[in-house]
Amino acid sequence: MDNQQKDVTESTLETHQQEASDEHQPKSTTASTNPDDSKQPKAWFTNERLNLFLALCAIIISAASFYATYLQANAAERQVKAATWPWLEVMTGNYDEEKNLPEITFVLTNSGSGPAIVKYVKYHYNDQSYLDIYKVISACCFDTQAYETQLQTLQDDSPNINIFEAFGWIMTSASDNRLLASGSKLKLFGFKRTGFNETQWDKVNKQRNSIKTEICYCSLLEQCYLSDGRADVKEIEQCDISGNSPETAL
Repeated sequence: MDNQQKDVTESTLETHQQEASDEHQPKSTTASTNPDDSKQPKAWFTNERLNLFLALCAIIISAASFYATYLQANAAERQVKAATWPWLEVMTGNYDEEKNLPEITFVLTNSGSGPAIVKYVKYHYNDQSYLDIYKVISACCFDTQAYETQLQTLQDDSPNINIFEAFGWIMTSASDNRLLASGSKLKLFGFKRTGFNETQWDKVNKQRNSIKTEICYCSLLEQCYLSDGRADVKEIEQCDISGNSPETAL
């Protein structure tokens, strides 16, 4: 019996010692031992991605606003340019309907919507260019200087008679650096037919369509154009009267 009691006592002490040892060991948490926690999906719409999305939206809106402003500014510039755009053309005729008489004319007309600053008008005949219409008439038709000298002599001999009006004076107008308003006209050349100048008048009438013009002018916005006096108009950097070909505007 003593031996049995001793074995029971030893067994009881070993049990208590094992329990005391288990109490001193660190206990692992449930989260670390749960294998399902590592497989849970993380949230995609995080604060960082939200901030990035908002920043991209702000950039897109800014770019769209800039582009819309650019389009509005470009449209406004085109409207101002159209409102101030001059269109110069040279028209020639051989009859004055208002005066009801034959008269050869070269008329510079501004058919555009804005005023024009005429820099120069150049005339071309037989591959030659002239800045003076007297010279081109002398080249194509008759000696204008001799004609006017003859009229002046007749006028001096008959001061009581308007020889210039009766016999047909050559009328010209200076065009360089002239401001031509929208819808206005400038008669560059006028030659009325009379019984005194029929021969000279007929020569000019036959050649007038062979005389070509070149007009360089600018708008009030300092945009310059080169025209052939008809339908060919191109924008250029500036007017160059020296004879060099003007550079086309970019």
